Amino acid sequence: MAGLLASLGVLAFFRDPERKLVPEPGVAYAAADGFVKSVDEVEEASLSGGHGLSISTFLSLHNVHVNRSPVAGKVSAFEEIGGGYAPALFESSEGNRRNRLVIEDETGTSAVVIPKAGVIARRISSWVGVGDEVEAGGRIGLIHFGSRTDVIVPPDWKPLVSPGARVRAGLTPIARQVAPPVSSASGRFERGGR
Repeated sequence: MAGLLASLGVLAFFRDPERKLVPEPGVAYAAADGFVKSVDEVEEASLSGGHGLSISTFLSLHNVHVNRSPVAGKVSAFEEIGGGYAPALFESSEGNRRNRLVIEDETGTSAVVIPKAGVIARRISSWVGVGDEVEAGGRIGLIHFGSRTDVIVPPDWKPLVSPGARVRAGLTPIARQVAPPVSSASGRFERGGR
């Protein structure tokens, strides 16, 4: 009986529900299920001006652990960064083991996604690599047993969520360009189009 309960628990942790998103131009979507831990300006070398807007989501054990891309584009950089396994709710988790994905569209870097390990979540699986095309809301990886995922967008984007808000990966809008792309006569977007 204990084995059956353990198996059901693992199946629940690794569930991967289908989600349908019709993305809106100039909008970034949550990369993880959970609640927003913080919304801050941070340093980020890959973004214009060397800084950006970071929206950090904390995943608990009962959340879906699949990470999804906040925007559409191409993965231009990927790295695995070693570190510790501090509890993801604390500031000490800034140095935790993590992956870092940079996603670019034709206008340049549009998002950086950083899944982080924690005290229970000690493994991060990435399902995309450099050169891969990703869709907004598309699956990009898995944090085993939850933890934290940061999305960093350019500094000219404004947050659509605040700390404490509940979000769902690939569904909840979390940030928007201050000057969103506009459609051209050809039906393509003049700026930031996909």
